[in-house]
Amino acid sequence: MKRGLCLCLCWLGLVACAPHDPLRIHRADVKVGDTRISVSDGSGSHPGSFCPPGQAKKGNC
Repeated sequence: MKRGLCLCLCWLGLVACAPHDPLRIHRADVKVGDTRISVSDGSGSHPGSFCPPGQAKKGNC
């Protein structure tokens, strides 16, 4: 009985401390040899230089 109660309390503690939202990576920089790869989801203050034609016409870039 005591062991089952301890196991249940440990399980509840792990469930309560688990992250409920998925881990999100907003930016990644990888360098392999002389090549550098930079990936961003555009969530920062500088979303990048690419602007689709429809958005450029609307003035969103």
